[in-house]
Amino acid sequence: MNDRDLLPERLAARHLAEEAPGLTAASADALRAGLAARVDTLRHAALAASRAGVPPLVIAHDSHLPAKTVRGWIATERCVRH
Repeated sequence: MNDRDLLPERLAARHLAEEAPGLTAASADALRAGLAARVDTLRHAALAASRAGVPPLVIAHDSHLPAKTVRGWIATERCVRH
């Protein structure tokens, strides 16, 4: 598998990360709901990328998330699946 195979997933992660500043213009309730939905979407995207073979550091870089967060999501999924 090469980087071109994963281009759609990487672009989606970048797009999601770039939308975050727009959420801060909303009300507090809308902001919390938007951020919760965004975290869930990013988590699902990160897990899908991990299952596709993307290294955690690449996922973290593309999504602008801390590597520790990405690794934690991956570890949690592995524990749940086993």
